[in-house]
Amino acid sequence: MVSYPIVDIHDPISLRDFAYKGKVGGFIGMTEDEVKAAVKSALEGIAYDVRVSWGQKDGPDIEAAIGTSKILIEAKGEGRYRQMLGNFFLQALGQIIQRMSDESVAYGIAFPAHSSYIELVLKIPTRVRQALRLDFYFVRPSGTTYEVAVLRWLH
Repeated sequence: MVSYPIVDIHDPISLRDFAYKGKVGGFIGMTEDEVKAAVKSALEGIAYDVRVSWGQKDGPDIEAAIGTSKILIEAKGEGRYRQMLGNFFLQALGQIIQRMSDESVAYGIAFPAHSSYIELVLKIPTRVRQALRLDFYFVRPSGTTYEVAVLRWLH
């Protein structure tokens, strides 16, 4: 089993630098299931027990637990057009907000590290991210593997 490390990112410059430089228009075609697989591997690498809902099924995309600590994550892929990124971004926000019923659970959203997703996340005011206690995971390809970064609501 290949494990991908999770890199904590604390500032907009580092997050922008983490964006991948994809093909024309920045698109590399990363699917939602590729994002889920990379985040699953990264969480398992730090001893989480991870359950993934592959494909397009109801419920959270990723559920991870270690001891009494639990994380629920929504994941989205790229789509084919820049407009789709905005739609996927808003859809992920709506889905995770509707699942935020347990204060003891950490919540997050996982996206490809496309610069458009990163800019959309950076437009969310810090106080809103903190009020929601929402983490953002970003996945970028690195050779034959992936790198995963997280922008935490509290750092």
